[in-house]
Amino acid sequence: MKKLLSNKKFWLIMCVLSLLVLAGCQRNVDEQGHTLAERIIYLSTPWSDMFDESIITAVLVYPLAQCINFIGTYTSSATLGVVLTTILFNVLTLGMTIKSNVNNQKMQMLQPELNKIQEKYAGRDDENSRLQMSQEMMALYNKHGVNPMSSFAQLLQFPILISMYYAAQRADVVVRGTFLGASLQTTPWDAFTSFKTNWPLIIIFAFMVIMQFGAFLIPQKIAEADRKKQKGYKAYADNGSGNKMNTMMYSMIIMVVLLGLRWPSAMSLYWACSSLVNILKTIYIQRRYVNK
Repeated sequence: MKKLLSNKKFWLIMCVLSLLVLAGCQRNVDEQGHTLAERIIYLSTPWSDMFDESIITAVLVYPLAQCINFIGTYTSSATLGVVLTTILFNVLTLGMTIKSNVNNQKMQMLQPELNKIQEKYAGRDDENSRLQMSQEMMALYNKHGVNPMSSFAQLLQFPILISMYYAAQRADVVVRGTFLGASLQTTPWDAFTSFKTNWPLIIIFAFMVIMQFGAFLIPQKIAEADRKKQKGYKAYADNGSGNKMNTMMYSMIIMVVLLGLRWPSAMSLYWACSSLVNILKTIYIQRRYVNK
């Protein structure tokens, strides 16, 4: 059981399943993808009404939707409502993500040394060898103050992703909002089939895909550059671990892109903005914390 709980693939699959299951728990749109009138959250909607639906809706979806409504109403822009809500949330949670991001960067910088240890025990499958390899890896983690389990804190983004998905669906300013004349409730899939009138939404979708690649690749490139600067650097073979990581990374991107084709373009806007903010956070944390 302990081995299963420490398996990243297991947690990735669980997150994907949770996302798909929770996404089907509420019916907020009709068959044409338009938000049902009774599901729209207005600025005047009382918080107490949300408890009749669920605790998650009251604690996460409602505040996010109302933040979008408030900013969107007073800036007369649903786009700014989504973008500024995303930025505000990331600023408020910056302190929670610094430790996790620092650990992730350290983990990537230590990867050559971890590969060296794995290389040392390659082909030795007896229990004693596995135990010794585990002990050496833990000693390396402890030497550099790394907690290999801290990366799972990033999985907390999935409940927020789902909540923001519903908030973008249900916020009144988004339901009525547009981006360069195209409705933010329109899905990228529908935008591709009506390109002439909805081409601005294709821009949002393409920007989201680019930011997704950047959010995954930039931390790797930064860590690789830092490793090469270290005294006595040697590029050990990765024993396939790098390929596995890349496979997981591209699988995540493909999953987001496929889901993104069918969600409201407001959600693509949120995801693109969130990925951009994560890139900026990575660079800031690298310079402010990791390099020091």
